[in-house]
Amino acid sequence: MGSAIRKNTLREIKSTFGRYFAILAIIALGVGFFSGVRITTPAMVNTVNSFLDEKQFYDYRLLSTLGWQEEDIADFRSRPGVRYAEGAYTLDILTAGSREYVLRAHSLTDNVNGIRLTSGRLPQAPDECLVESDKENFVIGREFRLSDENSETVKKALKSSVLTVVGTCDSSMYINFERGTSSVGNGTVTAFIYLSRDAFDSDVYTEAFIRFDHDHEIYSDEYESFMDGRDKQWESIAKSRGDMRRQELYDEANGKLADSRAEFEEKRRDGQQKLDDAKAELDSGKKQLDEQLAQLQQIKDVMSEQYSAGMEQYNAALADYEKGLADYESSAADFKKQISDGEKELSSGEKELEKLRKCEVYVLDRNTNIGYACFENDSEIVAQVARIFPIFFILVAALVCMTTMSRMVEEQRTQIGVLKALGYSEGTIMGKLVFYSGSAAFIGCILGYFGGTLLFPKVIWKTYELMYLRLPMSYLFDKKLALIALAVSLICSVGTTWFSCRVELSETAAGLMRPKAPKAGKRVFLEYITPVWKRLKFLQKVSIRNIFRYKKRLFMMILGIGGCTALLVTGFGLKDSIAGFGDTQYGEIQIADASVTLKNVGSTLPEETEKVISENSSGYKLLYTGSWDLLYGKKVKSVTVNAADSFEDMDGYFVLKSMDGSPLSPPGRNEAVVSHSIAERYKIKAGDTMKLRDENMRMLNVKVTGIFENHVYNVLFIGRDTMAEQLGEEVPLNYAFLNFNEGADTYKTSAALSKSGNITSVLVFGDLKERLGKMMSSLDYIVLIVIICAAGLAFIVIYNLTNINITERVREIATIKVLGFFRRETSSYVLRENLALTAFGTAVGLGLGVLLHRFVMAQIRVDLVDFSVKILPKSFLLSILLTFLFNFIVDLFMELKLERINMAESLKSIE
Repeated sequence: MGSAIRKNTLREIKSTFGRYFAILAIIALGVGFFSGVRITTPAMVNTVNSFLDEKQFYDYRLLSTLGWQEEDIADFRSRPGVRYAEGAYTLDILTAGSREYVLRAHSLTDNVNGIRLTSGRLPQAPDECLVESDKENFVIGREFRLSDENSETVKKALKSSVLTVVGTCDSSMYINFERGTSSVGNGTVTAFIYLSRDAFDSDVYTEAFIRFDHDHEIYSDEYESFMDGRDKQWESIAKSRGDMRRQELYDEANGKLADSRAEFEEKRRDGQQKLDDAKAELDSGKKQLDEQLAQLQQIKDVMSEQYSAGMEQYNAALADYEKGLADYESSAADFKKQISDGEKELSSGEKELEKLRKCEVYVLDRNTNIGYACFENDSEIVAQVARIFPIFFILVAALVCMTTMSRMVEEQRTQIGVLKALGYSEGTIMGKLVFYSGSAAFIGCILGYFGGTLLFPKVIWKTYELMYLRLPMSYLFDKKLALIALAVSLICSVGTTWFSCRVELSETAAGLMRPKAPKAGKRVFLEYITPVWKRLKFLQKVSIRNIFRYKKRLFMMILGIGGCTALLVTGFGLKDSIAGFGDTQYGEIQIADASVTLKNVGSTLPEETEKVISENSSGYKLLYTGSWDLLYGKKVKSVTVNAADSFEDMDGYFVLKSMDGSPLSPPGRNEAVVSHSIAERYKIKAGDTMKLRDENMRMLNVKVTGIFENHVYNVLFIGRDTMAEQLGEEVPLNYAFLNFNEGADTYKTSAALSKSGNITSVLVFGDLKERLGKMMSSLDYIVLIVIICAAGLAFIVIYNLTNINITERVREIATIKVLGFFRRETSSYVLRENLALTAFGTAVGLGLGVLLHRFVMAQIRVDLVDFSVKILPKSFLLSILLTFLFNFIVDLFMELKLERINMAESLKSIE
């Protein structure tokens, strides 16, 4: 590009800086939103991954009902591919005081599941501990005293009954606010604490952690591939070590039990022998007394004095005998009791020994950690919004950019003709315009990319810090994303400029230097409606004709403004559809207070369990629940099957209603009703037959008779009689919905229920509702960012298109000013068209927004969650008001530009 052309181009940029800046700003906004939303989930995952990788978060957590010994840990450590293997202690303790706390105590580890010390120091003595940070009442120096209500096992497991806080920390085991539930205290864990390993007085570890030798990013395909197939391998390893431990304990206990039984049998034989000898001696004495009495009876009448002396001796001997007999009977009773107690102890020992025959081991991967699993789902929400929404956003920006550049090239016809006549090559002329648009797009892309990738992740991460650890957000540069953004920006600007230039440069220099003939005026449709047309004022008729005269401007304005309105509608609609689904699920559908999981129940509740549930609830509904595979085509999907004996009182716990809110008939024999998520995702409708299969390959075939509203989990309801008939046996009751007593403490009730041997877990729906609410609160900020960016885009679109309109019609505007139009009249003449086009664009945008919202919601698929697709009336109203507000603000700026138009200069002949 020559020096003259370069100066001319820079002068052009300076003189039309408003248009240049509009291109730059719209590209920056589009690229910023596109790249910012796209990079947010990877940046969040990268931030958490850096922390977990630094702290060597475990790959497997191994549990055994018999615990683990150092020999087991050493064996795990020696396995191929293992970087670290460590044993650890975990214990739930209840504190004493005016307010009780349930603390989950962990032992500090050396290499796995590290902590981040936030204040204080590490514990050095058995009576010192670290407590989690951000707990206002748990300050350094505070003492926790163990409650007397703790079990003997807990009391024996800790060396000190008083723990002093010496520091605070964050743990890789707890990256979110969830702390889990407990069977002690009020049933919910208040906080976690860390103690030194020496603080625990136990021969075995309660758990073992395995970290493999890898550095794969969390949730990545590489990590999933790396872990694929390891579950069975480590289940076998853990089971073999568990069996060795079980056999060792069994042999030791069996030996002790055999020794005890031998000792018991020996003592029983000795005691029985002594009793038998005493009985024989008593029987012999009794016989002698009987013989003596017979002899005395013979001399009773002959020798009265001897008889009396003999009877005295006899009575004395008889008294001794009776005393001896009483002593014998007392000794016999004591011996019998001792034998009974001994047999009970031996029987108890045999039962304990029998328990040792079964050693349960569990191999738990990262997904069983609540924080790890929740973060994947929570961060995926942003990723799913980013799949399609930003693309539409950048398309609107591209559309306006293309319009601006094509109109600019048309305006530059005369200058292009002059340059062509002066002998400049087509490449040089094209390069001038390409530099104009390309430089604006390049600068806008750079500013937008770095601004978006810096701002968006940090803003959204701030909302996630309400639920997760406060970790510094590390900047993530995605080369591929940056190149895509740059390519799209240049295509939208340079590509449009090149295409428009090719069309203009195909004409001769003389033809280019002649201005294009203005668009011919045509009758509009409204003119044929005479009663309406004749009542319009002259200037109103002019505005209507001008609107339809420049059809390209009409369509660009409608599409540009319509696209922005659609983005606003979609942004508000996302909030309407997603934010309140937890309240709907646990306030209108699943209205029970809690659910309990049961074991060893059969078809009726054991008396003890029924008593516990009845005392702690105002009502309950028993069910069978299980995970079954839904067979559809050649694929399978896990669904939850709920089976009840009857559905008469189900509405008190789970309201079965259609998507339109009408009551749903309960399923009959061989029938089922399914949740909307199942029907929607697997194309199932009323009247279809569903095939279900469990892990034992048992099959169920049921006819779908209804589809009910449900937003959490893929659920279906059938009758227990249907399952019994098709499976040939009754399925056990293993689940119950509960309604707590009025005014009852939720957590204390949960803890009381957890103590029942037949209740394995208690799930309080209020807690789940609160967690879902907090999880979705992050969406408020995402929607706010969407709305702000859409608003900014709308403002730039309206400004840009209005600016083009005024620039193209500057001679027309100068003419009406010469004719004596006042300032307000002039602005009304021009901007009235803006208002009409904004109204048209908004109307189109509302319909387009509904379609875009449905499309975006179809892309947002969170596993086991079914969102309502709805846009509230206030969202439509807000979108309309915002669009017209931006139009009003732009009109204020444009009035100033109209005022600055020089009438004499503008009316000079182009020639």
